[in-house]
Amino acid sequence: MKKLLALALLLANVLVWDANAQKPKDETKDAKKEKKEKKDKKDKEEKADKTDKKDKKAKDEKAVKEDKKAKEDKAAKEDKKVNEDKAAKEDKKAEKDAKKKEKEAKKADDKNPTVKPELKKVDKKTEKAAAGDDKVVGKDDKGRTVYEGPKGGRYYINSNGNKSYIKKDN
Repeated sequence: MKKLLALALLLANVLVWDANAQKPKDETKDAKKEKKEKKDKKDKEEKADKTDKKDKKAKDEKAVKEDKKAKEDKAAKEDKKVNEDKAAKEDKKAEKDAKKKEKEAKKADDKNPTVKPELKKVDKKTEKAAAGDDKVVGKDDKGRTVYEGPKGGRYYINSNGNKSYIKKDN
């Protein structure tokens, strides 16, 4: 019986030892698979990182090119605008000079005694309203219509529409 018991223990021990010995082999296979999977993951991540970096570089370069192009376009627009502004200023200056010359020519003409300045004409309605029923006597040297009032005074209608009386010559 002791022998049987010893034999049973020995068998159990061998089975347990054999099972333990085989487990590491399975574990080593699993460990190898896990290591291989980890390595594959790392490789994939590195490849993905490399492609991401390449994509980022390409995007950055593209963005830089677009920025440069935008800046150049903006600078060209500003130059164009400045040139247009200069041209507009020159045109305005030329117009001012022309107006100034016209004014100077008018002043010179005004100073010339042979040229008579143009008078403002009064509207017929204003003239009729101011004169009322007064009698038209004629025209004066400057071409204004002369009226005679109810008491015998003579006047004309000025450019403002008011009566301007004419002094009697003795």
